[in-house]
Amino acid sequence: MSNPHTMNLKIWIRGLLPAGLAAVLLLPSGMLRSAPSGAAAGYRSVIDHGANGADDIDDTAAFQKAIDAASGEAGGVVFVPAGRYLISDTLVLAKSAVTLMGEGRATSAARTPTGSMLVLRPGKTNTAVLVRDCSYSGLKNLSIERETGAAAGPIPEKNRKDAIVRMEGTYHAFACELLLINAVCGVEIVNGISPLLEDVDIKSPRGDYGVWLRGSGKPADGGKFRKVDAALFYRLSGGADRESRVEWVVVGPNADGAEVNDARFVAGSRGLVLRGGDPAAGDIRPKYIYTHKFGCDHVADEGVLMEAGNDVFMTNTWIGQNKNASGIVVGPEFTGGLLMTNVRVRGAGGHGMHIQGGRNIYINNPLIGACGTNRDLVPPSSKEAAGILIEAGVTQLRVTGGGVGGMFEQGGRSRQHYGIRYQGTDKQAAKDSVRISGVDTDGNAVPFSPAGLSLDGK
Repeated sequence: MSNPHTMNLKIWIRGLLPAGLAAVLLLPSGMLRSAPSGAAAGYRSVIDHGANGADDIDDTAAFQKAIDAASGEAGGVVFVPAGRYLISDTLVLAKSAVTLMGEGRATSAARTPTGSMLVLRPGKTNTAVLVRDCSYSGLKNLSIERETGAAAGPIPEKNRKDAIVRMEGTYHAFACELLLINAVCGVEIVNGISPLLEDVDIKSPRGDYGVWLRGSGKPADGGKFRKVDAALFYRLSGGADRESRVEWVVVGPNADGAEVNDARFVAGSRGLVLRGGDPAAGDIRPKYIYTHKFGCDHVADEGVLMEAGNDVFMTNTWIGQNKNASGIVVGPEFTGGLLMTNVRVRGAGGHGMHIQGGRNIYINNPLIGACGTNRDLVPPSSKEAAGILIEAGVTQLRVTGGGVGGMFEQGGRSRQHYGIRYQGTDKQAAKDSVRISGVDTDGNAVPFSPAGLSLDGK
């Protein structure tokens, strides 16, 4: 049976590219290394522009020459045949409809890879590819590895946000079918409309984030306000060392719409972070954020941290064994509009979910338990840990269905004492419309606090 993803790629190639070029790209893998006789003008191989592909000669100039040749025409495909290509400076795609396209993702272990790998030698830069100020350009179907070891040296604090792939001010730019290895950070997207990340795997990042989405806001000189709209992320994954500080997906200020669909991360600091910037400087909180099937295991801190934002929709979220914090935290600067359906949190070091602020918050069918596992956060004698902790001042909140505590075996390390705890009185809960209905809280020492929090039986 044909692979649907491959079929979609073939349809895309046939629909958007000239017939001759489409025929070239649809040849079986490995059949081409240089441009064939009579190939369409929009197709060029880096080999034909002097690239070596043997990991022993700097191919930066050859790659940029091929990219510039495509940029000087009506765009096209810059093909990277299987091999290991050493680069020492940033490759820049600054014209529309240019695709840097490999022959498949290679692993770092293979000295003679079956796929295409760019090997970035640190020194001048930590960014391998920059796509800027253009439309429908990007890269796909290859690996990028940053050299590490004694020669590369430690990463200075000022460089901990350097991305190996960066998009800036683009329209429908893309990075698809990528394997990023030992990068300082994975992908940074600044400003633009509808950037696309699809099938991106980030292995062992060394810096502060995996993917960072943000708008630059209002310039100091009073120029046009800049934001990023309608970002699309599909099938993201990554794994980090236990000591890593990486926050896997960071949606920053001036982000107006982002969809994260099918993402899974292991270790690092946090899974998903919404961060608000500086309102005094004109920054706006991230908004219209949608996630589906987002999960992280064994992150050190919060699985999901919403420092600020509004209008967030999350379905099928999984947070497992985050040891140093609550599983999901909705911060005091979160202004409101949150719908979470089918959220799963197990084994959080603190509370399963901690709601510190916001309004119009709806949590449907949660499954939360075995929390309070960190002895520093929750000493053995403590009775503070809750499956869901709601601070007084939160308004218009509903939790319906599911289970908190009773549907997970709590385990010997768990100190989860409350099922759902509201840090206010029954009267205040009624005034602020904080209500719980149909939630199984059996198995907790205190199912609800205060007792009138649940509407069941009333």
